[in-house]
Amino acid sequence: MHIGELVWVRNGPENPTWGIIVTQYSIYLTDNSVMVSYEVLVDSEILSVDKTDILRFHYYNKHLLLDDTINMENR
Repeated sequence: MHIGELVWVRNGPENPTWGIIVTQYSIYLTDNSVMVSYEVLVDSEILSVDKTDILRFHYYNKHLLLDDTINMENR
């Protein structure tokens, strides 16, 4: 997922709703794994969620990426 991407937040403030990813945090663990969490803007609030709390719609977001090597932050 990329910063600026529109996602479906399963555990919104009150009900499931749409949100925009504003920050991505990656924590590298000692066993060569990575823990990733996101901050999502939902109804004028910033929520901290993990990958299981948000849904990405590939058919909707496909037009946002011209090439997998392009970083959305630099567009």
